[in-house]
Amino acid sequence: MGWLLVLFDMPVMTKTERRNAARFRNDLLDKGYLMLQYSVYARCAVTLDRKESLVYELQSIAPDSGMIQCLYITDAQWGQTVVLHAPETKSKKAISEQPQIGEQLQFWD
Repeated sequence: MGWLLVLFDMPVMTKTERRNAARFRNDLLDKGYLMLQYSVYARCAVTLDRKESLVYELQSIAPDSGMIQCLYITDAQWGQTVVLHAPETKSKKAISEQPQIGEQLQFWD
């Protein structure tokens, strides 16, 4: 059991670039990724095969410009995440909900 982290940096100088970056972020949310930060998203991947299929799926929605990196970490590593500061915003709610997702999937360990 693990997590696929998607980290990206997209150009946003033109209207088209901003639209492409926004579309990519929205596609990630539509596909079940959690937004950790504005350009950092995560999705649970139960197996390495599932991780590979998620990466393949990302290739199909990725814009032609920018840099996208995928990092796979185990559930144990995810559980060691330390949040030093989370502002009182919607993102804090998303951060606080993440351990609950891990707890629900404990039976995969």
